Amino acid sequence: MRKLFRSLCFALPVIGLMEPSSAWAQTKVLFEAMHAQTAGNADWVLDEDSCGTAQRFPTPAQSGITASTPETYWGGAFSSFGVDLVKKGFSVESLPTGSRITYGDASNAQDLTNYKVLILPEPNIRYTTAERSAIQAFVRNGGGLFLISDHWNSDRNNDGWDSPEILNELMTGVSWGLHFQENTEPDNWFNDNPNSKFTTDTSSPIVHAGAYGKATVGKGLGLFGSTSITINPTANPNAKGHVWMTTGTVGANTRVTFATSTDGTGRIAAIGDSSPAEDATNGCGHTTHNGWNETLYDNALIHLNAVAWLAGAGGGGGGSSDTTPPTAPSGLSASAASSSQVSLSWTASTDNVGVASYNIYRSTDNASFSAVASTSGTSHADSGLTASTTYYYRVTADDAAGNESANSNTSSATTPAASSPAKVILNEILANESGSVTAGEFIELVNVGGTSIDISGWKVWDSSAARHTFATGTVLGAGKAIVVFAAASSIPSGTTNAVGASSGQLNLSNSGEAVSVRNAAGTTIDSYTYSSTLSGTDGVSMNRSPDASATGSFVLHTSLSTAGSSPGKRANGTAF
Repeated sequence: MRKLFRSLCFALPVIGLMEPSSAWAQTKVLFEAMHAQTAGNADWVLDEDSCGTAQRFPTPAQSGITASTPETYWGGAFSSFGVDLVKKGFSVESLPTGSRITYGDASNAQDLTNYKVLILPEPNIRYTTAERSAIQAFVRNGGGLFLISDHWNSDRNNDGWDSPEILNELMTGVSWGLHFQENTEPDNWFNDNPNSKFTTDTSSPIVHAGAYGKATVGKGLGLFGSTSITINPTANPNAKGHVWMTTGTVGANTRVTFATSTDGTGRIAAIGDSSPAEDATNGCGHTTHNGWNETLYDNALIHLNAVAWLAGAGGGGGGSSDTTPPTAPSGLSASAASSSQVSLSWTASTDNVGVASYNIYRSTDNASFSAVASTSGTSHADSGLTASTTYYYRVTADDAAGNESANSNTSSATTPAASSPAKVILNEILANESGSVTAGEFIELVNVGGTSIDISGWKVWDSSAARHTFATGTVLGAGKAIVVFAAASSIPSGTTNAVGASSGQLNLSNSGEAVSVRNAAGTTIDSYTYSSTLSGTDGVSMNRSPDASATGSFVLHTSLSTAGSSPGKRANGTAF
């Protein structure tokens, strides 16, 4: 049965939630969307371009979100949740149908080791034993897990299992001290609005000392068809209640409506209702409740406080405040990629909870350094530089709590004169196109030299034949890129300097291929033979690391940014 819905559908932005976001820069939050989160009337996803399938990266791109962007920017009923997280500085992704839940599997571009927070919004299909083990390992090793259940008998896909049962089974074999009430157990289906019977612990990071403010008695949560949570401090002394049913007792182990716990260096938050996290944006015949935007309640505030705590913010609720900075990055190396760009790479830092981002500092006198960029990866292309100039660099690491490491070693590089010769390289290759649409395959060439070059008559080859010949008059400027797509029809809107293959195909094999670019005389300018390791992930390209570096090795694009590819742009999404 579907829960009762109110008719309050305010299309209002969340008020009072736009605060400095630098502490969360590039911190990745993953919304699990592969366990029937759109079954029946459900719509617990950020965005879906086709009914029933939430794509990995919501569209339009989250890079376009500003402080005034409405939640209708995306089309799922969790769009408000996701858009507000991006406004805070977080990076969000969905785990689509057909994906894998793993921990420590480098072949999986969405392995849980790549994320800081995992949100499980009302799953309607049971997690396999392997999936449960991966999620438990993620938490134990420092991940933040948000369990969003719903009332008993909320079986959207009619398979005999509903979210309280599925999440309780997920907790088999661990001692998190949390249990969602189900079946014949009391308080497994109730309405409670407003629900603001708060803990008296003023250090609570959920309602009293949250990163985004204090919840208000008389507002709290708006619960419309919820199950309650029972906590077991004997099994886990860090299992804590933060909000109780109006008919409950503050401090009791039963009738809890919002709870937290810990495991190893990881954190868990739990709520028994999906209504407070959803909005009225939906499609495909779904029916949703506008809980996130209802100004009568603190739904958004409490959920955002929870994500910040799961990502490492200080406060009570199980787990102590994180004051330990990451170790300093090591092995920083700088090399001039062109007269206007220096490529940087370094060895990752470690942290007791998790590294969130890296800060790049630059100097021209090796004395006074200024911050010039931040990235989640271990490489960076510093562009817009002056020719014939020596630049010095240092890198530090930040964790999600805002602790900054000591400086890395200092490395320097001198940009060549602007008249340095042109040098064309293969920079990015997408062989495993999204959705098996071979027209979307592409090969990106970049001129990393200091002067323009006429590439008329040059050819792009696969292992057996020339697939594209550049037209007469084609000039590739210094530091610029040109992209050859298998078909012009698949060139994304707004992509500059892109062409369709003159042969009508690129014929890039997902199991491995030799790719080369040859000049008009037939001389090989650059070539690369890739294996299935770099072409085995749907929609993810292989890219030089550092980006646009003649000496860089090819890696999965997702190790450089949250995007699966960046044709015609740098790996970080900026223009060449």
